[in-house]
Amino acid sequence: MSEHNARLQARRLVGVMRAGDDESLVLEMARLTADRANGGRESHLIVGELIVALAQMMLTAAGPAEDGDRAYGLELTGDDDNQLDIDQTSPPIRAAVRALLAQLNDHADEAQFQVDLALCEDNFKVTIEVMAHVLLWTIGMIDWCDEHGVARPLWLGDLASARRGGPSGG
Repeated sequence: MSEHNARLQARRLVGVMRAGDDESLVLEMARLTADRANGGRESHLIVGELIVALAQMMLTAAGPAEDGDRAYGLELTGDDDNQLDIDQTSPPIRAAVRALLAQLNDHADEAQFQVDLALCEDNFKVTIEVMAHVLLWTIGMIDWCDEHGVARPLWLGDLASARRGGPSGG
């Protein structure tokens, strides 16, 4: 799978999740799990592209560093909006968070290693857990960017207007 195809698939998955099409999402997660079980890397490429896009949006939102040198961290919160210790998360989610941190801090090789670690088990539970979290993080950042007029990767398309019933959403 090429970078272009991984981006198209990632964009489609964002749209499927955003539309609440649970059946299509579950079927795609099953397909990606089977792909990994057969030695495929499609899910790794998709998650990698989403992590890169998410980091780009976060860095754009943060603005330029005053001294050109920043180190980024993340504050994790649970569904109840209380702070969450990274050790309270499952190993796949921990690795996905570390992939995002590595990408934010311009360590692309480490980010890819963490994506591989997050998806090292080829079972459905891991696929849905990692993909759902990364998709939700991406959707949340897309929404934030759109609400605040912050640029986001063009390959993600006009998803906000599709969700809100704008020109491309009918």
